[in-house]
Amino acid sequence: MTEPQNSLPSFGKVILLIGVGLVLFGCGLCLGAAAATVLTRQGLPRTSSAPAGSTLDHPAPPGTAVAAGDLEIQVVGVIRPADDIVAEGNMFNPRPGPGNEMMLVTLSVTCRPEEDDACAFAPVLDFLPVSPIGVRRPEWLVAGLPNPLHGGEISSGETVSGDILFEVGKEETGLVLVYSPSLGDEVAYLEVPPGGR
Repeated sequence: MTEPQNSLPSFGKVILLIGVGLVLFGCGLCLGAAAATVLTRQGLPRTSSAPAGSTLDHPAPPGTAVAAGDLEIQVVGVIRPADDIVAEGNMFNPRPGPGNEMMLVTLSVTCRPEEDDACAFAPVLDFLPVSPIGVRRPEWLVAGLPNPLHGGEISSGETVSGDILFEVGKEETGLVLVYSPSLGDEVAYLEVPPGGR
């Protein structure tokens, strides 16, 4: 009796495994996005005894640094509306939809590990503004902004600062920037001021 032949050659198995892995990774991102969309500030219990920046209903005020894992993060400023800045950056940059405007949130991020390790973060993946209306995603297909916040690896003790771009409703208030890294448990909540120039 002969053993049954394997229907896929080993190269085909590798391709199949890579495909399955990509599908699972994509589903994980979709589930994370779906879970994030249920975050709103309505109906949350008040926990005023919680430290500033530790809960959605008690975010750290602008200028106050919040520790999240090896990072220390603070909102330095806001430009709202930032439509002109975005339009001047590149003709292909996104334009706000009806009733919306562009908002630039300036952050300062410091790497503060206990040892001489480096820190890593991804601004367009790790930060979401939440309001009573719902969750907004960062605009990441933009070019020519004067001070973008670049992610990646930063050295121990190093501080980087820059802007993250969001599209928000013109009348949208009560925004809280949530730092929730895709590969970690640390969460921080930072109040976004109304803005202006």
